[in-house]
Amino acid sequence: MRIGVRASMLSLVAAGAVGLWAALMVPKAAAPEQPRVPVQVAIAAPAPSAGEIRTTGTLLFKREITLSFKVSGIVKGFNVDAGDAAKAGDVLARLDPTDVGARSRDTQATLDNAEANLKRTEDLFKKGFASQAKVDEAKMQVERARAARDSSAFDSAKAELRAPGDGIVLARLVETNEVIAPGAPILLFGDASGGLVLMTPVSDTQITRIRGGDSATVRFAGVPAPIKATVARLAAKADQRTGAFDVELRLTEVAPGLRSGLVGEARIVPSVKDRFSTYLAIPVIALLEGRGDQAAVFIVDKAGNAQRRSVRVGGFLDDLVLIAEGLARGDRVVTSGAPYLRNGQPVTIVSDQPQS
Repeated sequence: MRIGVRASMLSLVAAGAVGLWAALMVPKAAAPEQPRVPVQVAIAAPAPSAGEIRTTGTLLFKREITLSFKVSGIVKGFNVDAGDAAKAGDVLARLDPTDVGARSRDTQATLDNAEANLKRTEDLFKKGFASQAKVDEAKMQVERARAARDSSAFDSAKAELRAPGDGIVLARLVETNEVIAPGAPILLFGDASGGLVLMTPVSDTQITRIRGGDSATVRFAGVPAPIKATVARLAAKADQRTGAFDVELRLTEVAPGLRSGLVGEARIVPSVKDRFSTYLAIPVIALLEGRGDQAAVFIVDKAGNAQRRSVRVGGFLDDLVLIAEGLARGDRVVTSGAPYLRNGQPVTIVSDQPQS
């Protein structure tokens, strides 16, 4: 009996050993590979426009001249109205000539009488009936009458307003038949020979970065293409009301449709750079879980895996965010598909999103 039991136990042990050996020899099934998530990426790089100074200003003629009459009188009429173009020397407005014409005739008559009196005095002096003092006094009266005649002739000529150059009438400040005083503003004239400028205010920190000759671009509503400009003048003193400094940008071209008074958006490229010029830029949509200046992004490493990275935000520029710390130039930052990623997840780059 004992021999039979032992034989049975040995048989069971042998069968178990064979089964265990067979199980060990069967290969294990491979772990399923993680699915690759399709993503879009943008390359971290400095934004060329990060150091620009952006401001808004008003378009003006470099020379805007207020025209007026030298003498008083009644406005007889205008040959132009606001918005009309004029050539140099064109008559723009006239005074009623009655008053200035009468003064001109009066001074001419006075001169004629003084000259006749001088002739008579000189004849009497030759005959010994007049002294040298009388002759000198008569000559003085002639000179005074001649000066009055010349002044009156000048006033008569200034009874017409003429265009000082090629340009545009910007505004008409009086109407026909109005009585005006000497020097009263009549017309505002824009001299086109001086070109157009954009007057724009900047802050005290911005004015220290700008130099004469710096390049700029200006955009106007209704004008499709930006217009190139240069910094022509910097204010030496701040405006007492606003504390801002005026910068004059001279436009290098005059596009059709531009008018004095238009509001334009300027972008100045200053000579002196600031810290924003060194920051890397990525699209705003790449940011995750932002709080204050801290945020997170996913980058794609060389192995094609998504890696979560903490970054410090330095500012915003249009649809870009400037990164002060946390990224290296050339990093591939996930812009589309980031909410579906886990740290270390394999990804497939569907397409690169160019930086704005």
